[in-house]
Amino acid sequence: MAATGFVFGRWMTLALLKDVLQPLIVAISIMAAALLVRLNRGMPTLDWQSLEAAERKILTHRVVELSREYMSVLALQFVTLLVLLALSLIKEKTFYGWASGPTVVLGALGALLGLCISRMGYIVWRDTDIAKLQKKLIDDSADRQAIEKASQDALTTVNAIRSSGLRDHSKPEITSWPDNSGKA
Repeated sequence: MAATGFVFGRWMTLALLKDVLQPLIVAISIMAAALLVRLNRGMPTLDWQSLEAAERKILTHRVVELSREYMSVLALQFVTLLVLLALSLIKEKTFYGWASGPTVVLGALGALLGLCISRMGYIVWRDTDIAKLQKKLIDDSADRQAIEKASQDALTTVNAIRSSGLRDHSKPEITSWPDNSGKA
């Protein structure tokens, strides 16, 4: 964030900004639209009854927390869009009499753009984190169901064997072999 602010303040000019303003507005608008689509998705589609209560609470807490982060980044992107739109209307002569005016404004714009990009990267990372959590919860739920099914199948088999009416056979008596090693 600070690095992009420094780069913009140091090497960006208002004339150059005019050339890249439209692509910047489009890029920030696309990021905002992506966040709006993601916010619309809401909670993951998952059979919540197959999850344990603690696991479910962890997942829903993280999704709600992520939605709050989406809202903060969306607000940041709207502010950045407003600044970009305002700069598209400003003429270079607006800064006459203020020696470092363009540098400060361009540095602040660079910092805003850097923050937008870094927050979007963070959101992608957090979405990946949520996907990994969902995978773990689904796998754990499937493992629990497989264990429960195997236990139920084993119990059914044991009960079937017990109810089949088989007699209890006693084992034959074990006898030792005679020792013929010294006799020929």
